[in-house]
Amino acid sequence: MIISADIIKKQMKDYDPGNAEEYHRESARTADIEFKNALKVVKKKKVILMNGGSASGKTEFVSEYLNGYEGIIFDGTLPTPEGARVKIKKIARAHKEAVVYSVIPDDLLRAFVAFLNRDRKFQDIHFYKTHSGSRKTLLWIAEKYPDLKLKIFESSYNKIQNMIFSELIFDNKEQELFYLQGIQMTVEKIIKLVNEKI
Repeated sequence: MIISADIIKKQMKDYDPGNAEEYHRESARTADIEFKNALKVVKKKKVILMNGGSASGKTEFVSEYLNGYEGIIFDGTLPTPEGARVKIKKIARAHKEAVVYSVIPDDLLRAFVAFLNRDRKFQDIHFYKTHSGSRKTLLWIAEKYPDLKLKIFESSYNKIQNMIFSELIFDNKEQELFYLQGIQMTVEKIIKLVNEKI
């Protein structure tokens, strides 16, 4: 069961992907309601929370690697620790286990170009905020919930321009935390990085 604000947008009356940002607040609110209801009825114990900035490859990952999964998949960016805390708490109250799958692009400029070329149009700041926020949230989860399972994948393109995903394996929690601390980026730093490469 995939719960996604982007899927919900497409079902909204008069939805226009050229102005997707105008529908985001309502679709996100509806996704949270669907998530709360799904926790009551879906029997599978493991609940997958997707994490990663816009155009990082999360939806492609879900389609390729989690196709056929019978439990709940919340396909979002997890842009804030507070939003993640609320979802993890709801999962625990439903006597289920949260697992976070994160997709980190190997090249932010490549992800930004993909973001610009999508049918769903958002202001550039949405890209910067979701990439900065999702990384901050992932580190916060690793520090706040050391027993919660994180699965981190790097997205990239192969020689024939197909998106591929490589799981990052860490020997211990300290290595994982060191990696997560190393990928932290402020909105300003991402803007600078992208603008320097364009």
